[in-house]
Amino acid sequence: MSRDQTYGGLIFAAALAIAVIYVIVFFAPYLGFPASWSWWAVAVPMFLLVIAALAICMWIGWTMLTTPPPMPIETELTAETETEKETEKTDEK
Repeated sequence: MSRDQTYGGLIFAAALAIAVIYVIVFFAPYLGFPASWSWWAVAVPMFLLVIAALAICMWIGWTMLTTPPPMPIETELTAETETEKETEKTDEK
């Protein structure tokens, strides 16, 4: 069994265990467990979803904040032309 298959099996087993636990906790009142577990089964995933969405928004904002603005097209064309001229001069020597 390859390493990728081993990781795949571990991910599958972990997801299956979490799914079984989630279903048991979600239907806790009907299975004889405290009813408050059902509330937590909804509240925790919603909390994680909101935090994940906000983290993605913060990452996008940080990327936009720290990325330098692109050079204007005219400047790029001028810079490329100058680079080509310098390359031609060095090739002639």
